[in-house]
Amino acid sequence: MTPTRRRPRDDDNELENIDPALLSPSKRVRTLYAHLGRSSAASLLLSSPKIKSYNNPILTPVVQHVPHAIPTPDWSLSTPGSRKDTYKTRGQLEAQIAELQNQLALAQQNVHVRDQIIEEANATMVYQNMGLRKMNQALFQQEEKAATDRARLFKGKAQCLSADEFFDALKEIQANWTAKEARKEAKKAERQRKKEAREEIEKEWAEMKWKHAVLVEAWEAECAGLVEMGTRKKDLPPKPKLGKKPQLPAVDDEEEEEEEEPIDETDV
Repeated sequence: MTPTRRRPRDDDNELENIDPALLSPSKRVRTLYAHLGRSSAASLLLSSPKIKSYNNPILTPVVQHVPHAIPTPDWSLSTPGSRKDTYKTRGQLEAQIAELQNQLALAQQNVHVRDQIIEEANATMVYQNMGLRKMNQALFQQEEKAATDRARLFKGKAQCLSADEFFDALKEIQANWTAKEARKEAKKAERQRKKEAREEIEKEWAEMKWKHAVLVEAWEAECAGLVEMGTRKKDLPPKPKLGKKPQLPAVDDEEEEEEEEPIDETDV
């Protein structure tokens, strides 16, 4: 087999032959996500669209116990005997050691089974936690759903169009829309100004590089002449340096607000 430096991916068959205990915690998580993505039901937990109630898988709790086929070790052997029976023959000691070995093997089987039960329970909790997170996101989107201007204006009830309260609410909505449009225009003008400033910087930078190239060419010709005259390299004039590229002033841009459709008074 030709050695390769390519790092195996989560969906490669190479990972199937690797002991999971040798993987790092982050690798285990990526492997878990890769296996969940292969399942049609579990892939809903990894998808970005909002889940629905009819396609959200809910695991039934499973309470597991150690099977009765695996006998329980005799834990009384772990308790030291009375001081009266301090002397034992060699045969008794050998029999006791053999019994302890048998009980230790049973204890190992019990521990192995319990570890598997704990591992399955932990995997179930991780799966349920991912499902609860998706449900929480769906509930949050439903609770924080932005209301339209008409919903805020009518409030789901019949309104008297000639009432002062209705006209006040209409003026408030119109004022908010006008202010939002003004902010949008201001941001648009600011973006245009920055675009023009960047174009000017690019022009200035191109001119700086052109001048630097001319100076370097003249410097190389001068150095060549000085070397022919016997000047040592350490005595040659330094090479012209290119200055730093001009930058725009660092200003944190505010996040753009979501656009809302303006209300049309004729539709009210």
